[in-house]
Amino acid sequence: MVLKEGRTMNKLSKNFLRSLSLLTLITLASCGGGGGGGGGTSTGSTTTGGGSTTVSTYGAHTSPNILASEFVNALNNVDGTYSSSVELYTNETLRSQQAGQEQWFVIWDAKFSEYKAVSLNYVRTIVYYDYYSNNQAVASEFRSIERSDIISGNINGDYFGNDYEVVDKLSSGYFEGRNSGYLYEDEAGTTDVSLLAREQEQKKFFEKASKVSFVYNISLETSMSMVTLGSKIEKMISRGSGELTEEDQLALLSDMKNLTGVSVEELSKAAVDSKAKAEVLAKVADKIGTSAQNLEQKVLPEVFGINL
Repeated sequence: MVLKEGRTMNKLSKNFLRSLSLLTLITLASCGGGGGGGGGTSTGSTTTGGGSTTVSTYGAHTSPNILASEFVNALNNVDGTYSSSVELYTNETLRSQQAGQEQWFVIWDAKFSEYKAVSLNYVRTIVYYDYYSNNQAVASEFRSIERSDIISGNINGDYFGNDYEVVDKLSSGYFEGRNSGYLYEDEAGTTDVSLLAREQEQKKFFEKASKVSFVYNISLETSMSMVTLGSKIEKMISRGSGELTEEDQLALLSDMKNLTGVSVEELSKAAVDSKAKAEVLAKVADKIGTSAQNLEQKVLPEVFGINL
């Protein structure tokens, strides 16, 4: 493995991190000019538009990376309605911003002609049985759980509204949970200036992450982590003389491992061992939601300055 500056990963330190920081900042800056559609994601050897994996063993699965939009699209496929939609994303709901709460989004549920608030954390932990992880299966299982709740008399969602619940749109423009009583914000009803400013920043962040996702054909979660990393590096550089401290470097190495799912040592081994290379590429590709080919030919060299 060779860095853009021609140094091996075994000597990774300041030069690599400087390369990583500059490349990340340049990449994110170039992709920051507006929103773009998120690219299809893939894991293993199959590319899909919905983030499914290629594990072919029948058994229990979850969809830990599913997005609100993907969940609603899957509901449309399962229901055959094609008109359910996301009304508020997780960064737009008041409940998501409260300490101790999960990430909530609000949808128009065309099957029942009502609004629902759904915990994204809950959706990502729903267990279903199939040959592989896929979004349609999690949507189908959600409907099965919902049907069981309705049969049990819980027509407005789970009893306390901890996982999902029917919500009413108030005259103020807010959505109110029937079971929990929580308010789920509608931007049209927002009057808090500081909240509006925070939402604008969140939307800019999401637009930038969407563009990165599209350009590099990676999962939206990964692109959001990249945008966050770029902002972190920018702050590190701006607070000093333009150089990264030893502490900064160690922090970035940790961030890189969290982002890619592999250590520097594993990357170093991949540079000299073809079997290790294939294993590392598959592992990282699965972690960031793309193909091994796209990872090796585009993401690693263009974003991190790494050529395997």
